[in-house]
This record gives sequence, structure tokens and C-alpha cells, in this order.
Amino acid sequence: MAHDQMSGPYLEAIRRGFLLARELDQPCGPAHLLVGVAEGIGPAATALDPGQGRSLRAAVTADPEARGAGNSPYGGLGHLHMQAQGAAMALGESRGEQVDAEHLLIALLDQGTAPVLQALSSAGLDPGSVRQAAATAIGDPGLPPIELPALTPAGTLDRAPLPISDLDDRAWAALGWRQDHLPIGRLRRPSDREALLHLERDEAWRLADRLALDDDQRYSLISHHADEVARRVERARPDFATPPSPGDRAQARAVALSSRHRRRRGRTLRLRNVTVGWGVWFGNRRRVLRDRWFRLRTTSSYRGAPQP
Repeated sequence: MAHDQMSGPYLEAIRRGFLLARELDQPCGPAHLLVGVAEGIGPAATALDPGQGRSLRAAVTADPEARGAGNSPYGGLGHLHMQAQGAAMALGESRGEQVDAEHLLIALLDQGTAPVLQALSSAGLDPGSVRQAAATAIGDPGLPPIELPALTPAGTLDRAPLPISDLDDRAWAALGWRQDHLPIGRLRRPSDREALLHLERDEAWRLADRLALDDDQRYSLISHHADEVARRVERARPDFATPPSPGDRAQARAVALSSRHRRRRGRTLRLRNVTVGWGVWFGNRRRVLRDRWFRLRTTSSYRGAPQP
């Protein structure tokens, strides 16, 4: 939805929520957005006014030690704030209205996450009364519970993958066979480790396609399988450190190029004429060719692999 279909109060509530999350060193979650709504103006903020009670900000930031996603019930919920925003946008669109803070508040309440309910309870606010006030503000006091969009698949963004016990038995058994037959003895250099990880992720993807698995299963399989392959390689070949990411390599190339510019100022104009995208293109082609060559070299290691 374009920004001209969103009201200022809605965008300001989102902005305040993200600022609070950053202040707490946490990924933005539904409770942060709730505080963002409460600290604005208009009917939604009024509905969240606890009067003489504890403010929602105080409820969410009560424990000064609970900083970071790993220490707080409010962190690590980025996929849920995306779902709430999607629900608010869908509600506004279905009614032909600009998305406002009231739509976001209704979405957060109907989503009903534990952090939001916990924050409301700490502030002495009744979720039903707050929702009634928000629904009345948009002219529909009898608004039924709204439909929430699907969550991002398990194993993507900050949503945890499904537990191994919940994975498709056929798929995990096939990947388990591959884990036991990894061609670790064929690894000659750190780039081979990267090629092996690419190969195994691709295989997990193809396996999910073959078994017509849903995205929760697909991305969870890829996540667990990649982690197990990486663990086995690290255990067998601790001399292979995790290779730098493409971004790290690009930055290193940029630094080297900058240094070269300083040493060869007379050639700066010619260097500026070089198409920067060529380096990325050739790097990607080199990776694809390297992965294909590694796959050919290791085909024999996977003979007899089960085909569910």
C-alpha cells in the first residue's frame, strides 16, 4: 500500500515503535508498536491511556536488565510486527479508509500476542474495552475479529524453524542419509566448504519440491540441514573457518580499490570508467561454476541416496 494511503498517525506510531525497539536493542515486535500507538494522539492513544496507572512504556521497559532479543519477552518478534502491520493495512483497505493508528491497534489486539496482553495487563488496561474504543473510533463498534495474514514461513526472518520432531519424516530421513555421507574428505579449501553448503541447501529445496511440502516445512528443513552440515564440517575440518560473506568481500575490494586510487591518482579517471557491476557479475559466475564443479567431483559420494 502506498504511503498516501496511510495516515500520519499510523506512520508515526510505527516510527515510535521502531525507535523504542532500537533504544532497547531489540528487534521491533508487537509490544513496541503498541507503545508507539499509545504515545501518539487521537482515539487509539486515548484508549491506551492508563490514567493513574503504569504507562505502557513503563510496562515494556520495566526490567532495565532485559535488554536485547535474548533477554526479553519483547524481542525477537519481528515477524509478528510485520503480520500486525499487514492486518492493519488489510482492514483499512477493506473499509476504503486510510490506514490509521486505530486500525493498527485493532490488529495488535486481535493478534493477541503474549507481550501485548502482558503489557496491557501491567498497565491495568482491559483488551476488550480498548478494542471497543478503537472500533467505535472507526465507526464500527460491532467489528468482528479481523483475519490475520499468514506469518512468514518458519525458519525465515526471526521466526524459529519447526522443531526437528515436527519435520516431515521422509524428508528428514533422506537429508539424514546425506549428512552421514557428506564428501568431507573431498574438501580441499575453504571455498569447497561454501560449495558443499550451497549443494546441500539446494538439495533440501528440491526435496521439499518433490514431496510438495509447505513453506514452513521447506525452510525449516533447509535451516536444520544447513546447520547440521556446517557442524559436521567444522568438527571434521576445524581449519576451514567460516568464509567471509559476499558483502565482506565486496567491502574488501572497495577498500583495496580506494587504496589503489590513492597510490595512482593519475589513473583515477580511467578507473572511474570501469563498470562496477562487472565485478559482481563475474564473482557470481565464478561461484556458480565452482559449485557445479564441486557437485561433479562429489557425485559418487551420494550414490545410493534414498529418493522418497
